[in-house]
Amino acid sequence: MKMVLMVYYVGIHEEMMELLAEFGVCTFTRWREVEGRISCGDPREGTQVWPGTNSALMVVVEARVADSLLRRLEEFNRGREEEGVDAHVLDVAQTVMAGAE
Repeated sequence: MKMVLMVYYVGIHEEMMELLAEFGVCTFTRWREVEGRISCGDPREGTQVWPGTNSALMVVVEARVADSLLRRLEEFNRGREEEGVDAHVLDVAQTVMAGAE
């Protein structure tokens, strides 16, 4: 299993949900507003000086899905510059899921 952590401008959240749906991903964790800077672009700190915020989205998926998702995110990012997505993949050693037997 792999965890894919994505950080993106809040204004593209619906597009991110559609992208996850392409892969059948229905379980995720979202941090609605996070501050920071993606790909060394302008900071988004929710202030007058640095307006706007980002969102962070985490999914845990099979390794093959993580690979496909990353390729799709690369495609998504082409030509988007500061409204793209930074994504990071981490290994998941174990999971416990609600409703699983």
